[in-house]
Amino acid sequence: MDDKIEVSLEPIDEMLRKLNANAVFGEPFKEGDVTVIPVANVAYGFGYGSGRGKMTGSMSGAAKNASEPGEGSGQGGGGGGMARPIGYVRISPDGVAYEPIMDSSRISMLGIAMVMWNLFWITMTIRALNKK
Repeated sequence: MDDKIEVSLEPIDEMLRKLNANAVFGEPFKEGDVTVIPVANVAYGFGYGSGRGKMTGSMSGAAKNASEPGEGSGQGGGGGGMARPIGYVRISPDGVAYEPIMDSSRISMLGIAMVMWNLFWITMTIRALNKK
């Protein structure tokens, strides 16, 4: 078994360079006297694992009954990220202002969930009254 584990961080570095507000909106731009700077919520996470060793007959489970010790190995890794636009900063001669981006689909889903919640409780109340 090879004692060296070679880890390449190049894909992670490349992803981190690309995962920013520009990935969601594009570059900040200027039109006339107004400059617009994008704002995004960017999150990412990574995990990595490794392992190595010999299994012996003294271990529990299937290895306990093995006539010969085995060898172990392993590696793993994973990562992910997301970038979501949340607004923009508008710089003009009138001043600086942050403008949030409203997600109309979230507002619609919240309204539907609220209606369903109310229908559930109205139905439960009617059933309880009919049992009496």
